[in-house]
Amino acid sequence: MAGIWEGFFRSTLDDGTGAGDTRIERQAWRLTQTGGAIAGFYVVELTMISGDGRAYMCSREPRFSTLLRFEVRGRVDKDQIELQEIGEAKSKGPCRPTGRTPARFRADVRGDVLTLSDTERRVTLYRRPPDEAGATDKSLLAFATPDPSWDNQVPAAAQESVQASHSTGTPANVHGLWVWEHRGTMATGDQKVEREEWHLTQDGTKVSGYYDRIVRQISTDGQAYRCNSALDFRVLTRYQVTGEIQGDRIMLSERGFEILEGGPCDTGRRRLDAYQGHAAAGEIRLLWGVGTQVLRRARPNVPTQRF
Repeated sequence: MAGIWEGFFRSTLDDGTGAGDTRIERQAWRLTQTGGAIAGFYVVELTMISGDGRAYMCSREPRFSTLLRFEVRGRVDKDQIELQEIGEAKSKGPCRPTGRTPARFRADVRGDVLTLSDTERRVTLYRRPPDEAGATDKSLLAFATPDPSWDNQVPAAAQESVQASHSTGTPANVHGLWVWEHRGTMATGDQKVEREEWHLTQDGTKVSGYYDRIVRQISTDGQAYRCNSALDFRVLTRYQVTGEIQGDRIMLSERGFEILEGGPCDTGRRRLDAYQGHAAAGEIRLLWGVGTQVLRRARPNVPTQRF
């Protein structure tokens, strides 16, 4: 496992508020091994490109790039290799994931190819030849050593949204029904319509409840989907959430989910996210990962979709 491992990845997000966005990653891992113990770190150069031309809140442009550094520890035994991120990620740049759960990886080494698997994806890395291990002119590891410009806190642009009017006074009232909706075009040209209904209960500073997320995908070229032989399909998932609110600052975490309506077109893959944000008059602005969304309080005199 010892050495420098590198890889390049490009994908298009197919779910959430970032659906249709392009994600580009360049990774470099530096690992050492003593007996069965593994230690080291890896650096990610992350570039996000907006699929619909809208600007990201953290960069105020339709793209951004940032550097992320993660410390890792692991163990090799006769049956498997496991790695785990340790502590908070450090970042350099205006944007960074927030509320991220440290990842755990299963690893497989075959010659100079290292394959890492977590709950969401598989990553393939290639060992840098020993005669190039010291080269740093264009290596991502040349930027790996944290300095005062690296920050393991939420970036300033995000703090403006999250902590704009943070106070320790009476907590804002978030009890009730909140709605988020989005319609966009996927990279394939198909339409995706998303709607979330958040049902929150507040007891002092404690918040709990759930939200129903419905996603409908519509074929725009007249070709039926192979999974259901129809021109559209929808998936409905209920997520349980808990959290707290201090002044107008709110923090929420997803604790579990239930697939209420799936079907043959549903991949079955879900992930649990954490959110932070602030509540203002009639809206809750949330940050999660590198995305944002604004929940708006449902007007009581307007019927809302019930799932």
